[in-house]
Amino acid sequence: MRSPFRALCGLGLALVLAWAPGAAAPGRGGQGGPAPPLLCPGPPGPEAGGPAGWTSYQDCLATIQAWGAALPDWIVHSWPLSYPARKPVYDAAGHPVLDPQGGQATVPVTLTGRMFFPPAWRVALGGSLPLVVYSHATELRKDAVPSAFGGNEWMLGAAAAAWFGLAVAMPDLPGMGGDGASFHPFCHARSLAYAVVDSIPASRAAFAADPFPAAHGYSWDGRLFLMGYSEGGYTTLATVRELEARGDPTLAGSACMAGPFDLSGAMRATFIDPAVRYPRSYYLPYFVLGYHAVYGPRLDPLEVFAPVLLAPGADGDILAWCDGSQGGEAVDGAVGRRLDQPPEAVNLRRMFNPPWLARELDDPAYAASPVHALLAENDLCGGWAPTRPILFRHSPDDVNIPYANTLTTLDQLGQAIRAAGGDPDAILLSLPIGAPGDHISHTEGALIAIPSAFAWFYYGMPRLDTFRKLRW
Repeated sequence: MRSPFRALCGLGLALVLAWAPGAAAPGRGGQGGPAPPLLCPGPPGPEAGGPAGWTSYQDCLATIQAWGAALPDWIVHSWPLSYPARKPVYDAAGHPVLDPQGGQATVPVTLTGRMFFPPAWRVALGGSLPLVVYSHATELRKDAVPSAFGGNEWMLGAAAAAWFGLAVAMPDLPGMGGDGASFHPFCHARSLAYAVVDSIPASRAAFAADPFPAAHGYSWDGRLFLMGYSEGGYTTLATVRELEARGDPTLAGSACMAGPFDLSGAMRATFIDPAVRYPRSYYLPYFVLGYHAVYGPRLDPLEVFAPVLLAPGADGDILAWCDGSQGGEAVDGAVGRRLDQPPEAVNLRRMFNPPWLARELDDPAYAASPVHALLAENDLCGGWAPTRPILFRHSPDDVNIPYANTLTTLDQLGQAIRAAGGDPDAILLSLPIGAPGDHISHTEGALIAIPSAFAWFYYGMPRLDTFRKLRW
């Protein structure tokens, strides 16, 4: 859920390949699918680190890091997105407003994002490209989003466009970028799904609206892939559920990685466990304030938080810390100081107002509490049956978003698929990021999982026994 990408350079890009499956790299005759034609005659950029020297996604990503937002089109082309979207409406009591047809009422909002196209030397004239819509992970700063080249996660999408020859759309999530006047509806399934669904027509239209792909004859090949990690993984699974409910014929597959899919189970258990020392305490106020922005009085932060966090001080209070002007690390530090705990090891129970905690999250009250109902309303781990392939990737040692979120989702969605007469093994693919005891963190897992998702799409979503033989 925290954006894992600010430490991208410091961690070292070797992580991207160190945990990639196996044999030959694209462009070198890898098994199980066509090789990206990266070694075509004479790509521009003969200088060190230019495309002529790329032999891996890692090389490509390093070049994009070096250039930053000033990327020339011979490395990768970018195009800003701005598009009309729907925002679900809730009444003053925090309940959904219905439209005349009995569905969710919405109001229009303008959202932003960024599109990446491969360079002309990478794709044959008149090339037909699949579209990948990549939802970014949690960001607290409103400008740390793809539209503004904020943070570092946009580089992973740009590198995928250049290396694999994909069209990659990266929408800013609601409440971010051009929608910064609103509060981000953190892990609110309907808000996030609507925003991503509404980005798809704008992303497809960019093939004609952007002079670069239009001049080179790029077209969409009719395949739509969705992906994301952390909150982006949650957003992606919510969007898959929405598109499946609509019967969208273009959805080919998705990668839903390390997301908090089981809010009412695995995440609630983490929130209340007295033994847990949590490294990203800002998730909790971001979650509460995001739900308050949607549900109003049904989740009141003045009731939820411990008085010590609400007390005004020289540094403000917990409500002001999450206004989007600073990053999560600053909020983690402020919480740690107020609670007199290390910011990387906060006991989340201490962040709650004890009477509210006993009434809403602790047993035995939790089973019938209003907050349980809100969390369950936004669970994605069951109650529906996907029909298109989904790749799940998650580190068993992830502390930020416990692995139980993915395990529960695989189990419950598998049951739903069987009940609908389908084969879970043909739809749900799980490739853990390392093994228990490898101590791969949430951040490190992102640098492994995200490139692998792009590769999985590129190679045609192969079965895992084939996918493990490939490198990129």
